[in-house]
Amino acid sequence: MALMAAVAALPDDVARVALELPLRANLSALDNIALIPLYQRHYDTAESIRQAQAMLEQLGYAGIALLRDPDMTPAERFVTQLARALILRRPRLVIDRPGAMLYDEFYPALIRQLAARADMTGTWEIYDFNWNQVLYKQALDSE
Repeated sequence: MALMAAVAALPDDVARVALELPLRANLSALDNIALIPLYQRHYDTAESIRQAQAMLEQLGYAGIALLRDPDMTPAERFVTQLARALILRRPRLVIDRPGAMLYDEFYPALIRQLAARADMTGTWEIYDFNWNQVLYKQALDSE
């Protein structure tokens, strides 16, 4: 499938939010996000947790910090995955098939809301099937 090949071929400077990049079910949202600065940037635990909490606050979802994956709604799970990608601070963010992750939300509005709140200087891109493009085209075009 061409879409999957395009996503798989993305360079290392891209952060991704995708169904194939699940959260660790036994960890809280905060801990899932804190793993990134802890293991990729070698910050200590306290600083990693501080950064993760700041990212959730920045996205307007500080209240989900202690929820584990099985206790999250699809939107809360998506926000946790998004925060995990954003904390990488890469120049591009690719959201791979958001409808598969946000099946109970009108995701164009949610993505637009999150993109407006998130402090990311790079670009946000959505990879999806052609027939879904019209659903969220304006979600990121308004930036």
